[in-house]
Amino acid sequence: MSNPTQTHAEADSPLNGAPFLAADVGGTHARLAQVRRLPDGDIEVLAHQVYQGGAFASFEAIVADFVAKHAQPAPRDIVIATTGVVRGDTVINNNLPWTLSAAALRAQGFAEVALVNDFAAAANAGQCLRKERCRPLSSFDGDAEPGPSLVVGPGTGLGSALRVPCRDGVLVLPGEAGQMSFAPGTPREIALLQAWMAETSYVSCEQVVAGPGLLKTYATLCRMDDADARQTTSAGVIEAARRGDDAHALEAVRIFCAALGSVLADLAMAHGATSVFVAGGMVPRLLEFFPGSDFQARFLDKGVMRAVLEHVPVRLVEDPHQGVIGAASWHLQRLATR
Repeated sequence: MSNPTQTHAEADSPLNGAPFLAADVGGTHARLAQVRRLPDGDIEVLAHQVYQGGAFASFEAIVADFVAKHAQPAPRDIVIATTGVVRGDTVINNNLPWTLSAAALRAQGFAEVALVNDFAAAANAGQCLRKERCRPLSSFDGDAEPGPSLVVGPGTGLGSALRVPCRDGVLVLPGEAGQMSFAPGTPREIALLQAWMAETSYVSCEQVVAGPGLLKTYATLCRMDDADARQTTSAGVIEAARRGDDAHALEAVRIFCAALGSVLADLAMAHGATSVFVAGGMVPRLLEFFPGSDFQARFLDKGVMRAVLEHVPVRLVEDPHQGVIGAASWHLQRLATR
């Protein structure tokens, strides 16, 4: 490890192209990369590995494994994009299998440890949000009007951030869209909400529009119809919907797609977003179902605001390194302004 007394003005600074570690930590997977800043400002991924978070006793154990395999000599900096709310060295979250500790990583030898919300990081990954690097999800694929961009991603939870252009570059405002109350859009969704509210007074968006939410929707549909719930994982629900041998699995997938359209439209209207980018692990697994779903209809179903939303492109970010690239970009901006 480099001498921690050295400053970032020196040659080992990430600002000068020195490699450093960037991590994207979610409720299921932890993605680690060794990265560096290129002269044009883009981020290059030098090494990358995806870990099953629950297979390790701690995040520090994952980092130690990655450093041993991919990052010798160990760099002095690590930046971690994580699901949840970051408060200094603390992460407020209920999805991670262990506690994230900046102090523990410093004890491991890192001179610089930084934490950032995962969707704040995703929104900082400007190189991943270029039109040519994304797939259209909505019927409009033209150029967006100037204005804020919304970045939203259903995975283990539902994260969000707003990317606002400003005079000095970009301002990113992280949010917790998944914690908004779920608003049903059909009689069947109302019945689902009523079933869930018999158990709890608060049903959040991510209890529908996220991986665990898909399984919960499927199980509740089966229970409402007195049918056997044959699927026990969200992956099983998706595969059964694909095979076409489980009507409730297909219905659950279609409800997921439709509800996502409503959530994206609500967020776009609330924030005045002129473009929407979808990230996260769920949507790429469901792409084949979107054309036959009510995703587009629900995205546009905002009364007079339909005329506005018809010109808001919704695109899927297809760069698998978006999280680590965004974390790295955020860290570099942080160092440059210190």
